[in-house]
Amino acid sequence: MSFDAIIGQQKAIGFLRRILSSGRIPSALLFLGPADVGKRSTALQLAKALNCRAVPGEGCDQCPTCRKIDAGVHPDVEVIEADGRFIKIDQVRGLAGRLALIPFEASRRVIVIAGAEKMNIQSANAFLKTLEEPPEDTLLVLTAVTVADLLETVVSRCLPVRFAPLGEETVRAVFAGREGVSGEDGLAGEELEFAVSYAQGRLRPGLRNNAGRLMMLRDEMLELLQGIERLPFDEVGEKVDKWSRRDDGEFILETLEAWFHDVALLSAGGGEKRIVNRDRMEALRQWSHRLPGLRADACYRKVLELRSASEVNVNKSLAMEDLWFTVKHNALPLA
Repeated sequence: MSFDAIIGQQKAIGFLRRILSSGRIPSALLFLGPADVGKRSTALQLAKALNCRAVPGEGCDQCPTCRKIDAGVHPDVEVIEADGRFIKIDQVRGLAGRLALIPFEASRRVIVIAGAEKMNIQSANAFLKTLEEPPEDTLLVLTAVTVADLLETVVSRCLPVRFAPLGEETVRAVFAGREGVSGEDGLAGEELEFAVSYAQGRLRPGLRNNAGRLMMLRDEMLELLQGIERLPFDEVGEKVDKWSRRDDGEFILETLEAWFHDVALLSAGGGEKRIVNRDRMEALRQWSHRLPGLRADACYRKVLELRSASEVNVNKSLAMEDLWFTVKHNALPLA
């Protein structure tokens, strides 16, 4: 895979190619942008460009060096990512110990810190020492969504490279199998449009590979919402409890956030361009009347609270029930 195979990031790739051409490689880069838009793939491609002897500055994909990097077994190209919720201080200390050694075979060692915002304060401070005195033969590439959760001292020591959300047509082409997914069957019809809309400019493999099942899950949840006034509490509680225990629990929360975002947007008189659930416009318009003004906003904010709480050790079933009570309290009767 050459840099040309990185989809939709021409500006970032152009910037990196200019760095490679100049021969002035910084000690640390910070790749900023949404998840699933190519930051990690680009970092590994950069490692090939720096170390491939057959096609320097690009990578050939065929030599032993490129193949080792693609297989994740090159001794001098390493990806550090969260162990659980965080990148831990022991991971950072272990990395510092390895960086004290000379590279085994690379002309330039490349270390990718994937999801650098997941470093806690202890690990970030420990990593700062490496940034302050980086080995000359090493490039550090940090990836993050934004700088908001990174120490300013970490950010200031990195050269930023910005990655943009992908255009809707680019995502549609990939999900339909027309670009970037050779050998895989693409999506079509309702499943394709559902996946493209929920992708929000990202190449989300979990969404693409499970679009049909996730669309059915979304519709099951909306059906329960539609009858929230007349369903007995024990039936709602049973459904909510089942959902809170599923592996799809995070997508259920994402769906609820998208749904009440759309309702709040329509209720406030916003246009349809930013709507996520465009394939359910009739139901959204109905709900915008059931949750006018601040009522829709209250439900949307409750979902945001629930998503934030889900990142810590809370009873997800009780939290979901609390959300359901909020919706039931605010929703006006069906006309």
